[in-house]
Amino acid sequence: MRYWHGFVLLLALAACSNLPTPRLAQATITATFDMGGGGAGFAATIFAQEVSSGKTFHVFYPAGSHGGVVLPTSPPVSFSVDAPGTYVFYAVLINEDSYHFGATGCKVASDCASSELVALDVQPGGSYQVYIGDRAAVIPATGVPVTVPWHK
Repeated sequence: MRYWHGFVLLLALAACSNLPTPRLAQATITATFDMGGGGAGFAATIFAQEVSSGKTFHVFYPAGSHGGVVLPTSPPVSFSVDAPGTYVFYAVLINEDSYHFGATGCKVASDCASSELVALDVQPGGSYQVYIGDRAAVIPATGVPVTVPWHK
């Protein structure tokens, strides 16, 4: 019985411990979303998806201008992802999820050789710039390994 009480006491002390929960290392992504004209006309969600695990991170991207009202261009947004990892990036409009854009290395309204998503290797502590503006890109289902066309 003495052994059992000692075990219970050990469990109780472990539950009250102030030990920090281990965190994965992070990298910082700064994303620019361009629907044409240098910014986003509608609010969107920006996604970063790790290609092998499907782990997905997202951040809100505010609208810059819409409906004849001229507002400043939407500034880039920054967010963190687990590192190391290989990620693809894309945006989905908030008000109409059938409109999406990918980070393919192509600028808005340009003739692109490919609309495959470009994957980016990120390292702990690194900072990376991403441009999202290709309406022709096919985007992956969130939360699962990426199966749409992509390359590094």
